[in-house]
Amino acid sequence: MATRKSSAAEPRRLRKSRAEVPAKLNASADKVADHDLERAIPYLLARAGMRMGQSFSKELRQFKLSLTEWRVCVALHHKAHQRLSDLALHTSTDASTLSRVVDGLLQRGIVVRDRSDEDARALALSLTEAGRDLTLRIIPLAQVYERVSLSGLTAAQAESLRDMLRMVYDNLAVLDNE
Repeated sequence: MATRKSSAAEPRRLRKSRAEVPAKLNASADKVADHDLERAIPYLLARAGMRMGQSFSKELRQFKLSLTEWRVCVALHHKAHQRLSDLALHTSTDASTLSRVVDGLLQRGIVVRDRSDEDARALALSLTEAGRDLTLRIIPLAQVYERVSLSGLTAAQAESLRDMLRMVYDNLAVLDNE
C-alpha cells in the first residue's frame, strides 16, 4: 500500500520550487482542455463565500457596518491589541483598505489605538466598550448564518470542512508572488 506524504510537508516542498510552478501548471493544462466551472474548487469556494458575504452584509446594514468592518470587530473581539499588519492577516484584507476601514471605525468610536503588548513602540488596535457591545450583539446573528450554511452536515463534517479550507488556504501560499 502506498503511503501519502504529510500534507504539512507538501507546501514546504513546493515553496522551494516556486519558479517551476507555472511550468507544471501549463504542462497539466495542455492535458485537460475542458474545465467545468461547476466543479472547479476556486469557483465553488468563491461562489459560496460571495453568497454568504452578500447575504450577511445586508444584515450588517442595520448595525451600520460593512462586512470588512465586521471582520475587524470580530477579530479584535477574539484577540485584542492587534497591530494593523496582524489584523490584515486575520481579516484577509489588504493593508491599504484595512487602514481606511480602521480610520472609519476609530472616528465612530468602535476601535481605539493603544500601545502594543508585544512592542511598546508599536500601536495596536482594540475594541472600545461600544465596539465590544456592538460585536456581542452581532455574534449570534453570525452564528445563525454559519449554522444555516452548515445545515445537513454533521459536526464532524463541519470540522473536517474547516480543516480542509485551512489546508487549501495554506497550500495556496506556493502561488504567492511575495
